[in-house]
Amino acid sequence: MLPAASVTLDVEDLRPTPELPERVVDATHRVLDLFAEHGVRASVYVVGELAERRPELVRRAAAEGHEVGLHAWAHVPIPTLTPAAFAADTRRGRALLQDLSGQEVVGFRAPMMSLVPEASWAIPLLGEMGFAYSSSVLPAPSPLYGWPGLPRRPFRWRDGPVEFPCPLVRLGPIDLPYLGGTYLRVLPSAVRRLGLRRSRDDEALWAYCHPWEFDPDEPFHPHDHIGMLASRIAWLRRSRMERQVRRLLADPVAPPLAEVHATLEADGTGLVVVDPTEVAPPGRSARWAEGRLRQR
Repeated sequence: MLPAASVTLDVEDLRPTPELPERVVDATHRVLDLFAEHGVRASVYVVGELAERRPELVRRAAAEGHEVGLHAWAHVPIPTLTPAAFAADTRRGRALLQDLSGQEVVGFRAPMMSLVPEASWAIPLLGEMGFAYSSSVLPAPSPLYGWPGLPRRPFRWRDGPVEFPCPLVRLGPIDLPYLGGTYLRVLPSAVRRLGLRRSRDDEALWAYCHPWEFDPDEPFHPHDHIGMLASRIAWLRRSRMERQVRRLLADPVAPPLAEVHATLEADGTGLVVVDPTEVAPPGRSARWAEGRLRQR
């Protein structure tokens, strides 16, 4: 049997202008319907400004037993913000989601996995603001945002929360985040199953998706902060996404990440503590790959 993976949903509105039709509400309900059909409880990370505008999305997720977490106040990479702006916006977003959901919001996910070395100043701020865990790093070179050299299993940031790094599988010379997003849409299901079979017992496995990936009829428009090529990739094989996620949900599913975190803490097994200033610098190939699609 394959190991169980938590299911996560990043709820964001990526329209570059409010003049375009708002499609995120219908798409989010479509995904929540899919979770309800399969009896799955997920971790649902919501962008604060969207929650303020569409509070019914947060209320429905909470009412149906999903964990509600914060996906930042606005869907922008952390390095584009100042520490003061990030702190103010994140406190505001956490308070709003707690009011709407009736839950203590303990989980944070950075937009685009953008918790990277140049944004390491955010780590102690997350701990100070009450987040128990983050799932915000891709521990390998990435064409968007990655942090090579970090552990592949859960660890604790020094002066910060527990981190659940994005699960990866190595295929040839490349590490792929095989459980989420583009990789679920584009790659055959055999790659996901291979990654799960190769995973270690001490990994915290989690899949991720976005409402817009379930919307094949959305007209193309470029996304901010990721460049034209990555924006085009965001439209690839969207018609396949629901089918792929149904297959994922038919496999063993782990609880929301807040419950995985609580189990880790109750177990009492010490996690590796990582000082962000002491992570080994990336090698030449990692430096070449990192961020290559942001402006292309």
